[in-house]
Amino acid sequence: MLKVIEKNLDPDDYGNYMNQSIDLVDIKKAFKHASVRFFSEKIPLWRELQLPLLKSGVSQRSINDGGVLVKDANITSAMLGEAVEYFCRSFYNFYAQDKLIEHYYATWSGVTNYYSSFFSLHSLLRLQGRAITSIWRNGKRFYIFPSNILENQYIICKEGVKGKTAHEAAWFLFYEVYDTFSYSPNVHFEAIFKKKNTGTIEEEIDFRTQKNYEPYEAYEEIRDLQTLQDMLDNYENKRFTSHDIEVLSGLATDPYYRYYARSVMRIVFACTLLEEIAENNGDLKTLLSERRIRLSEFLKKTNLRKNKDMICCRLRELLNLEA
Repeated sequence: MLKVIEKNLDPDDYGNYMNQSIDLVDIKKAFKHASVRFFSEKIPLWRELQLPLLKSGVSQRSINDGGVLVKDANITSAMLGEAVEYFCRSFYNFYAQDKLIEHYYATWSGVTNYYSSFFSLHSLLRLQGRAITSIWRNGKRFYIFPSNILENQYIICKEGVKGKTAHEAAWFLFYEVYDTFSYSPNVHFEAIFKKKNTGTIEEEIDFRTQKNYEPYEAYEEIRDLQTLQDMLDNYENKRFTSHDIEVLSGLATDPYYRYYARSVMRIVFACTLLEEIAENNGDLKTLLSERRIRLSEFLKKTNLRKNKDMICCRLRELLNLEA
């Protein structure tokens, strides 16, 4: 049950650790006893928070320039459920973009691939005990982050999201948090979360915006078939047979392929962290096994490409899905 510990925290009291990452050891400890029922019962974090906060005298208006400190193990469980949900959405969007480019919808492939990465960001943020959400469902967003994740203590505030769109806030917080994170089992994943390895944190938003809204940008599929064929060749001629993450990390700055490489790596990284947590959480292990069956069934219905060394096929193996 949610307990409000402090209603009027000064930002100076939490500013120094608001975006400090949690190391892998503590992530695994924090989610060890987390329930997966929030995923199974489709209970979002905002719904878990809304009524208990109101009953405790905390409203949207009362969270202004400070933060609210709360304690509730259900928040941790809801974070885990949403991490799995957003991982699945990321997976779905990656295969949607591949099907689009296979059938010459190159522009919408790029836009859909952006959403694959966007959903991965949310999955990875949840695995740091963090969420951007509109608790009262009227568009005003709040940032929820742990003050002590091992004790299920969280702060709800507007810092980090104030003055930003939902997309801007997600990219900003992802890079702020993960820039201090280390994953020693495979340092090549740093290509997708260290600031030093990207141009700007807004570059993928800018890519999506230009493709989607700027006149005379993209849509070569209805303008210049030769340019389109060059684009398709750049995408389809990439081959992956071994050391996939290392190869993808090298492509994360490739002028054409970088956003595709990053989206794949983010999917695999989110899955990797979920598997790390599942080592100590039997219910999550069972859920992930069930999800693998569902995702495998989905791919069987999509008429997956036959080129076994294309990334869409290799990703299936990287996620240990049934062929």
